[in-house]
Amino acid sequence: MDGLELLSRVKKDENLKKIPMAMLTSRGADRHRQTARELGANGYFTKPYLEEEVITASKRLLKGERLLDTHS
Repeated sequence: MDGLELLSRVKKDENLKKIPMAMLTSRGADRHRQTARELGANGYFTKPYLEEEVITASKRLLKGERLLDTHS
């Protein structure tokens, strides 16, 4: 199972779907970002990444913020 499959399964599960999910991947193409968005990802980060940025974003996600726009 890859990360997109995990995301899909979590978002379909009534007990888990409200957990904020962000993708951290080496795949930076728009099509991968769009797929994650469509599956319900709240954030999307590509490698290489800055640890501080991911930590800050994680805190925002836990407060309910959505970092990956669902309409783009």
